[in-house]
Amino acid sequence: MTERNPLIVIPSQVDENGIPKKQLLDIHGKPMIVHSWNRAIEASCGNVIVDCVDDEIADVVREAGGYTYQTDSDHHLKTHNYRTESGADRVAATVNKFDRFYCHDIIINLHDDLPAIDPKYIRALLYPLANYAVAIATLVCPMQEGDETDTTVVKATVEWEEGRNVSWIAASKIGQIKDLSRDVADLGKGPYFHHIPIYAYQRPQLDRFVSLEPTDSELNQRIEGKRALENGMRMDVALIDTKPLDVDWENEVEEARELLDKSL
Repeated sequence: MTERNPLIVIPSQVDENGIPKKQLLDIHGKPMIVHSWNRAIEASCGNVIVDCVDDEIADVVREAGGYTYQTDSDHHLKTHNYRTESGADRVAATVNKFDRFYCHDIIINLHDDLPAIDPKYIRALLYPLANYAVAIATLVCPMQEGDETDTTVVKATVEWEEGRNVSWIAASKIGQIKDLSRDVADLGKGPYFHHIPIYAYQRPQLDRFVSLEPTDSELNQRIEGKRALENGMRMDVALIDTKPLDVDWENEVEEARELLDKSL
């Protein structure tokens, strides 16, 4: 197989949902964004950049030794709004300036509020993209009690492929997403899986994705992947053990501290 050259982009901006300036919260002596950047580095997938608007984030990432790319929201596509959960437009605009000569052929869009994510889950995104017919890779994990009726949880149905897996993750499988929804009634027969909205793109497919108009169901359900599926883009998924902790609320900050305390 041809050697790939992934690029991880972490879009980050202060004062987003939940906790004010959560990206700068101290966790074991480091801002949360630096922990998230560290996990991306530890994944050993390729280069990592933090795309930020704010000097505060740029300063702490650079002090930690990271590379930042500061952007102006006015330079991004008009359909993009930093306050939404959809980040592909922002990532594409940054990548197409940072890497104008297409040196990187896989783009991973990693959230800035994943300070304790296991790096192997980031690496798992590369496995589905080994098949060039796959436009986008993402992750799912097993459902927990209560997830099926919880509308904050995006559910996925998957057609699993025999013999495809991530070798270092127990019980891992790789398959093709059939559909995504917050309501299992839209999905038909299960089993259902908990979708984790971390996406990796074949580089040309990222450009194609952001050229498409958002679909009604994407906007109504706030599921970015719906745009891809409804426009015939193949999205494959890797099954991982458990949902990574994304920090949105105060109690999750303490949980992140405990998780990192075990690993540091």
